Amino acid sequence: EHTYTLPLAEVVAAVSSHDINVGQTNPPVDGLLFHLGHSGAGVVSNALVTFETALVVPEHPAITDALFACDYIHNRHESADCSSSLQKKLVEDVINLATRSSDASITHAYIKFNADSTAYISMVRDILPHAPWTFHYRDSDTTLAKSTQANRNSCVFKRRQPSSFLAQKAILLGIDLDGMSQEDLCALYLSTLFEVATHEYENSDTGMLVPYAQLVEAGFITDVVLPFLGLQAEIDADPAMVSANVETTLTTKSNTRGVPGNKVQHWNANDEVIHISDKVRAASALFLGNAKAFERM
Repeated sequence: EHTYTLPLAEVVAAVSSHDINVGQTNPPVDGLLFHLGHSGAGVVSNALVTFETALVVPEHPAITDALFACDYIHNRHESADCSSSLQKKLVEDVINLATRSSDASITHAYIKFNADSTAYISMVRDILPHAPWTFHYRDSDTTLAKSTQANRNSCVFKRRQPSSFLAQKAILLGIDLDGMSQEDLCALYLSTLFEVATHEYENSDTGMLVPYAQLVEAGFITDVVLPFLGLQAEIDADPAMVSANVETTLTTKSNTRGVPGNKVQHWNANDEVIHISDKVRAASALFLGNAKAFERM
């Protein structure tokens, strides 16, 4: 196999010209899913996939890389020479390419971002100001416990590659990221995502905060989340089928990586047992206090 590198601007121009020539109109982005990780965004993403009119783009690495581009340049090269306007154009182009569809029956496009991308909600909303967005979160102790489990603890890489928000918060608190334990580092990282999301929510009329505890309640996804994401007409067309599909997503694990043959695994959220260590509780109390206060509201 041979690898070819093409300037993105040329690719976008060629794709745009093709779409115009064939009369192709791509579906509008009607929903954005942000989350802390392990908090139910995958369940909603899976529910969206069951609609024949929906295209779902789940955690596309090109979108993540585009959002992180300027922070990567700063961290890797210790350079501030990165144009925010050019980066925004980069993200917009990548999103447009990722949400293309030649299927005329697709009338909605949705993007599920990875947890890291939550730090860049503001940039995404500048590009898609009218798209409804959700932020999925869970109780702080559980989120931190799951985020620090072996093979799930990608937050430790933020020691070398922090977002600008995480780096600024560390400076403000007088903390050296290199000297932090895994639990403390991941708790600090999660706290920045929570703060960015709630700040955006307070200054936006297009967002919805979705606590995990409500998400698993009967009817919440069908009656609240999906209509918010613009699917009321599809629900009204066949409410029984939609409810059945959502029930299936609630009892199916959204991530089957590592399972032989990627076989479907069934589960019950109420039966899930999560070990929360003393280190996790201490780190959560130290850095996720604001999140805990919000959870009690």
